[in-house]
Amino acid sequence: MHDTSFEGAQSGSGAGTAGIRDQTVKGGTAVTLLRAVAVLSLLGTLLQGLTAGMFLNGDVNSIDPHQINAFVVEFLVIFQLVLAILVWRRNRWLKWPLPWAIAILVFTLAQAALGVKGSVAAHVTLGVTLSAMEMAMVLRSFQLRVAGSTTAA
Repeated sequence: MHDTSFEGAQSGSGAGTAGIRDQTVKGGTAVTLLRAVAVLSLLGTLLQGLTAGMFLNGDVNSIDPHQINAFVVEFLVIFQLVLAILVWRRNRWLKWPLPWAIAILVFTLAQAALGVKGSVAAHVTLGVTLSAMEMAMVLRSFQLRVAGSTTAA
């Protein structure tokens, strides 16, 4: 049976959503910040791929921006976890943001360790995986609808 009360209320998103629906949640500020940080994390992760590709193609000057951006991405995914906790605290029935944020943080820290160790094949593969995980986080965060909001944000 499907809960259609406020907590867990879902609205149809139309054809082509593969069963994923918009979810109405409390906590507009935390949701907005989660969306913003998820987008920034995704962009940072994609920038990591760009600078890594430049380095692998022989541009040794791209390693410094790659290392600096790694710290930025690590900060962003930690902040993303904090925001996922805040969203979850207001919406305990919402199951996905917290485990996804934890998984992204764990994978990001593993990614950093592999980079420091110099394990290029695993480092690049995990980077591609992280890009997909971050994209999923962005897409799902934009399916959250804030209760009482007059815009379709």
